[in-house]
Amino acid sequence: MNMNFYAGTKLITGKDCIESNSYLFKRFGKKCLIVTGKSSAVKCGALSDVTDSLEKEGIAHEVYNGICQNPTAASCIEAGKQARNSGADFIIGIGGGSPLDASKAVAAAASNPDMNEADLYAMNIKNKPLPLIAVGTTAGTGSEVTPVSVLTNCQGMKKSIKSELLYPAISFGDPKYTVSLSEKFTRSTAIDAAAHCIESYFNRTANTMSEVFAVSGLKILSEVFDKINSCGVGSLTYDDREKLYNASILGGYAISVTGTAMPHSLGYFLTENYGIPHGTACGAYLSKFIDINLDEVPEKADKLFNELRTDADSFKEMIKRVSPEISVKLTDEDIAELAPRWDNTPSLKKNFGNIDGEYISDMLRELFS
Repeated sequence: MNMNFYAGTKLITGKDCIESNSYLFKRFGKKCLIVTGKSSAVKCGALSDVTDSLEKEGIAHEVYNGICQNPTAASCIEAGKQARNSGADFIIGIGGGSPLDASKAVAAAASNPDMNEADLYAMNIKNKPLPLIAVGTTAGTGSEVTPVSVLTNCQGMKKSIKSELLYPAISFGDPKYTVSLSEKFTRSTAIDAAAHCIESYFNRTANTMSEVFAVSGLKILSEVFDKINSCGVGSLTYDDREKLYNASILGGYAISVTGTAMPHSLGYFLTENYGIPHGTACGAYLSKFIDINLDEVPEKADKLFNELRTDADSFKEMIKRVSPEISVKLTDEDIAELAPRWDNTPSLKKNFGNIDGEYISDMLRELFS
């Protein structure tokens, strides 16, 4: 039994958890840079909760709100420069996956003045990143508890960085920030959480701990997904939102062990080229991914669906009904142009079975032609 696991982040969850634990900010210094997007942290109330708590503790702050969806490595290096110039002792990231992933890179750039994009992706750094506090405002990414940052490089392609140095020191998870999420965003982020759990479970690098997290997350998600499919997103209560958030954290713990697999690898181009939200893009491949594992590791698949008290077809139908629709058409030329992306992709090597370029091209043709 392999139970290897490292949780590098102190996780604090619950309603008003920032206000009731504001004293923890003082452990990291007297000034910070807040890294966030343009508006979401303001609309959900997270930014004001953070700044009020900082003022209460006598900690100065500046805000960098230039983080967009699919953040670029360049913007993170720019924000790192602002952190240095302001004399920040630590970083606070507020938001969903994009701001939280970006804040990890900002923390590294802030303490390494000569860092360029290549250094960032290789984590070729002389100094440890500044301490990072993460405040999650969506229920899907799990970035609050992972050592992973996914950024867009100078070629416009999403690429991940993984290092234990990127774990947030503390993560605050208050589900009240997710209540204001739109229906489309709620569905997309929830599917992202499901993809994390499914891809981690059916993964060559899975161990006992990652499987426990993945299965636990899927049990929670299945309960809420049934309610969404029966009554709609508008029927979700605060307790339901809390369940979605908890499931996303469990998915984050799962992929901290294994990383992601095929659906994430193939989802990136849908986001880069067609603007499909990340979770929705990953969800496009989940049924195919499950089918592969039904063939390749049937005993493992049977174990999962027995735990979930369902069968594979019912589970796939539930996922499909929650997932937002995708309207993308690919020509043979588009598929051929994508082919080099599947060469030597680490996450594809974690899949059971032989998922090579030819297999992927055939699958894309089936799904999108």
